[in-house]
Amino acid sequence: MSTFFSTIIAAALVNNLFFVQLVGVSPLFAFSRRLKHAIEFASLAGLLLFVACSINLLLYRWILSPLSLEFLSLLLFITVSALVGIGLIKLIEDKFPLTVRRQGYAVALLSISSAVIGSTLISTSSLLSSFQLVIYSLGSAIGFALSLIAFAAIRQRTDNSEAPDFMRGPPLDLITAGIAAMCFLGYAGLV
Repeated sequence: MSTFFSTIIAAALVNNLFFVQLVGVSPLFAFSRRLKHAIEFASLAGLLLFVACSINLLLYRWILSPLSLEFLSLLLFITVSALVGIGLIKLIEDKFPLTVRRQGYAVALLSISSAVIGSTLISTSSLLSSFQLVIYSLGSAIGFALSLIAFAAIRQRTDNSEAPDFMRGPPLDLITAGIAAMCFLGYAGLV
């Protein structure tokens, strides 16, 4: 049970996709302007990241690797991730039409973004078991979602700060992301 939690903590904090691995940084800046929209997007992105990475890793471990077809991995990862993204949009379309209207294109773009593909590619070289890789995907999704929500809250606060005019916007966002990345590097000795 302790390996279960340590794997999740390792994926969410120690190997955070945004701030440590520098994978999928574009959603961090694109979808963290307003906190409400960031929470919606983070929940959808976390679900998409978990499901797509889990399916991709299991297909890699059980089909591609035994058949020595690793050269097809990138094509398979993009295809599966896109299909999962489309399926997620279709699944929530009836129950949450406003969310799909606001976040539909974002989820479709995220399904083939570097966050999903990069997380899967990083995990394929891991020596963890298949079950541990699925747990690692869950931790990556949790870390992705929490980082996005936290950064949206920080951005909302910095927008109302008394920063000089030349520092407002992207310069302050980049400085904030750099400081957050240094904070996440402090978790390196945790697990």
